[in-house]
Amino acid sequence: MLLGFIGLFIVYALSHYWITIEKRDFFATVLVIVLPFVGVYYLGWMALLYCVLAAYLGTKAGLKKLHRSRALRVSFYDDKDEKPQQ
Repeated sequence: MLLGFIGLFIVYALSHYWITIEKRDFFATVLVIVLPFVGVYYLGWMALLYCVLAAYLGTKAGLKKLHRSRALRVSFYDDKDEKPQQ
């Protein structure tokens, strides 16, 4: 049972990592949707906690890699700049 939790954690974290890196990854999207249901069916409700933790860590690792590879822009405007009038 412990191997099931470890496997679920690793695969779910990797799928969130892949989605963060490449947003159109269909396989990772299917894994993110299906794995919590499979985990609850075979491992019980504790699997959802592992999925939440894996999602957090996988997304955090993906954002860290994206930040290293290219600059991420949060806003198009600096605090000093005025936004254009509509």
